[in-house]
Amino acid sequence: MATVVAAITISLDGYITGPNDGPGNGLGDGGERLHYWVFGGPWSYEAEPSGEATGVVTHRPEEAPSEGGFAFVDGLDEAIAEARQAAGDKDISVGGGADVIRQALRAGYVDELAISIAPVILGGGKRLFDGFEQTLNLEHTALLQSPLATHITSCIARPLIAAFAPALIRLTTASARAA
Repeated sequence: MATVVAAITISLDGYITGPNDGPGNGLGDGGERLHYWVFGGPWSYEAEPSGEATGVVTHRPEEAPSEGGFAFVDGLDEAIAEARQAAGDKDISVGGGADVIRQALRAGYVDELAISIAPVILGGGKRLFDGFEQTLNLEHTALLQSPLATHITSCIARPLIAAFAPALIRLTTASARAA
């Protein structure tokens, strides 16, 4: 079964965008510095993204461009279902905005959380966990450091009781009948 990995880059002060993000300034003022580690230094939006099948969660899938190799879907559940079908046994990566990652974490889709911390302070913008009130236990699985980012990968620790709940219910029911 595919592993669902949520991956995002944050600044040292916890922002995923700089201040004043929006149309034409997607990562906000200075936010492109978050991703220098990806490109080995300064970059721009001029480069086309590449990779395998890419799904984009949007509230307006009817406005999706017909070219570009992206599948635009209306909602995270649909995106994950389509990704699972397309991926087979390969991993699924959830990226993009903090809102989509928070939704995927809340829904229990995420198996691994990969956070890259860029050595920059943005001083404002959007934070990854603003409005996220659910508690999660994480187990570190990898740490990689470079001059342009520190990459921390953790698996989401699922409570063991959930895995054994059906057996416990059967055992409790059988014990009650015996008494």
